[in-house]
Amino acid sequence: MKLSDEPINLGRGLLAGLFAGMIISVVILVFNVIYRGIVELYFYNSVMPLSIFMIFPLFNLVAGGVYYLFVSHLRKGHQLFILIVLLVTVLAALATYFIDRSTDHKLQEFRGLLVGLELIEGILCAILIPFFANHPTLFLTDKDIRGEE
Repeated sequence: MKLSDEPINLGRGLLAGLFAGMIISVVILVFNVIYRGIVELYFYNSVMPLSIFMIFPLFNLVAGGVYYLFVSHLRKGHQLFILIVLLVTVLAALATYFIDRSTDHKLQEFRGLLVGLELIEGILCAILIPFFANHPTLFLTDKDIRGEE
């Protein structure tokens, strides 16, 4: 994909984060329903559709702002953003998996759900936000609408 000729501004980063958050929320909701059905995890109702569609777009909106800061203030901000997001994702998943190793079967299943949510969020955030922020035709400017004069 050819990167956009327009520089990334804050609005572009925030919109990319918000759009990525909406897509990630749908993917996480599908994963949530499938995972809970397979392991029959009907407890722990904190991960519900309302909380998914509130938290993940908000989180990605902030991540879009962070992406803008990285790209505008750091020399290799694009690559650094992807690296840091993936590193934080792996560390969060490992921390969730290894902290408080209880023998409760339902708690272990819930831990598996959280690790899955963290991995989906992190991987898709690292892919989608830079993709949408750099997409050449996703954000039309006034010049694009009016045409070359």
